[in-house]
Amino acid sequence: MGIRALGLCAALGLASFTAFADYSSATKDLKNEDYTAAFNEFKQLAQQGHAKAMYELARMYELGLGTEEDIYSAFSWYMIALDFGNDDAKDRYRKIRRLVPSRKEGKDHYKALARDFGFDVHQRVLAPVKDKSGHDARYITVKSKVEPEYGSSLSEVQSAWATVGFDVNQQGQVVNHRVIASFPKDVIDDAALEAISQWQYKVPNDYSGEPQAVYDLTHTFKLEASKKSHRREYESQLAEYAQKLKALAEDGNNYAQARYAMMLESDLIEQSNDHYLDWYYRAARNGNYDAQLWMVRCFEYGTACKADKDKAFSWLELASNSGNERAQYQLATKLLDYETIHYDLDRAADILRKATHNQYLPAMIAYAKLLAFADKESIRNYEEAVKYAELARSDAPDNPVLLSVLGVAYSELGRMQQGEKYLRQAYDEAKRRNWPTQNYLELMEGRASMMANGTSLIY
Repeated sequence: MGIRALGLCAALGLASFTAFADYSSATKDLKNEDYTAAFNEFKQLAQQGHAKAMYELARMYELGLGTEEDIYSAFSWYMIALDFGNDDAKDRYRKIRRLVPSRKEGKDHYKALARDFGFDVHQRVLAPVKDKSGHDARYITVKSKVEPEYGSSLSEVQSAWATVGFDVNQQGQVVNHRVIASFPKDVIDDAALEAISQWQYKVPNDYSGEPQAVYDLTHTFKLEASKKSHRREYESQLAEYAQKLKALAEDGNNYAQARYAMMLESDLIEQSNDHYLDWYYRAARNGNYDAQLWMVRCFEYGTACKADKDKAFSWLELASNSGNERAQYQLATKLLDYETIHYDLDRAADILRKATHNQYLPAMIAYAKLLAFADKESIRNYEEAVKYAELARSDAPDNPVLLSVLGVAYSELGRMQQGEKYLRQAYDEAKRRNWPTQNYLELMEGRASMMANGTSLIY
């Protein structure tokens, strides 16, 4: 990405655009002759279905840049890029096939690679199919909401929008709310944050019956000036902003691609033939974590694409393997659901451990719970459960799950009075939050039974 593109990033406020390895950053590394970094980035993107990255990866195999020269890998990636519609790969493929020592070995190598990363398997495992029938599908519902208070003087002269990202905790309250993007910047940001903080949601329950926090939600607030002259000026500025953003997105910046998709989804761009699903999909293949998790929700709940649980799981695995702790936590939650075919206690523990070491609070809570309650002895570890529960309590001191973890762990470690205290606190706090309390009551009763009979609290 050249100087012009970097300047455009700054002008558009894309301060965090380097957070993800994408095609533009890989291209920059290639130009700067950082071949190892470029090779690794192109390889990851190619495996996610990025056709241009496939071509560049093939070139690096062909020339031995950032890796050992490998004529068969170059041949295979050119063929796969061609399958994905990359026209540039056609000429290179025609030239390189003459250099392959054995045409049969080359085709065998291509077939083996295509079984994992080819066009057909990508279409089957990751590619979306547009379907508006599920667009209004909701996995969480709003109980009450408050509109921003902009003030009459601002409403008269100013048009603006602000997209807010947020999580919803187990009590249905909005937490971790932040402005993802706004235009013009800072005009209605504070009013939008103040409003969203007062929204209340009805949350779903997880597989064990406990209320389930929901992550990575967004909402766009819009303000329209009452004066027509101000509206026209705003519309002209917004059109210019969108045009520059799209140019940066076309240049391969995945943050710009995801933001452009978000603007399309929120109907902030008029007279465009682009569809937000296409751009989210493009950003997801280009390594953007937010877009990858958007694809998970798209397939999970049928928002803009045909619902497909298997594809949702595939995207979740892909995002998790990329090191996204939010995806790791969500994937582990799926693996802990014993009613699904994905149930895998050992894998869930390993993934939660990684996300916990990145200090992601939901993963820390889930990992502490697993260490205390797992029915598998190789995973259960009361000392570690106490350690991670106490670490998590620095951010969530009264969380009933963490209190119950400490109650069980201390009881099993022989510190009965301390365990009883925490179990009582867990029950009281769950009741105060209007959570289902049956599990916490059973833990307290199990504690009493253990004292009487000398048995374990493990179920």
